[in-house]
Amino acid sequence: MILVDSSVWIDFFSSASGPASDELAKLIEHLEPLALTGVVVTEVLQGLRRDARLVESYLAQIKMLEPRGFATYLNAAAIFRTARSKGISVATVDVLIAAVALEHRATVFTLDKDFSYVAQITNLSLHKIPR
Repeated sequence: MILVDSSVWIDFFSSASGPASDELAKLIEHLEPLALTGVVVTEVLQGLRRDARLVESYLAQIKMLEPRGFATYLNAAAIFRTARSKGISVATVDVLIAAVALEHRATVFTLDKDFSYVAQITNLSLHKIPR
């Protein structure tokens, strides 16, 4: 299961898409199991400048990975504190997405460097764009 982060979706829906968009298109074409989480949906939709309904209906078809409860937020906070103790600054939203991915044993596909830092201090798996 690949949890696709908002950075990749934004690239995918952009008129000036890049390699991440191409890779996501390949994953979709090969019917790879993709997932979202609520924060990702919010980030993607809040930035749209055009009619959001088409994007909303597209994203609604993707499997949703939800936080499993209080423990998800405890884990996200622990990831944040561990990163900070190592001098690494990560966004709260990103550690929350990472915590959800870890709970569901999902790989994260992202363009955001915060996840690289999180992967260094946790078992988070990242989807890499083949070269």
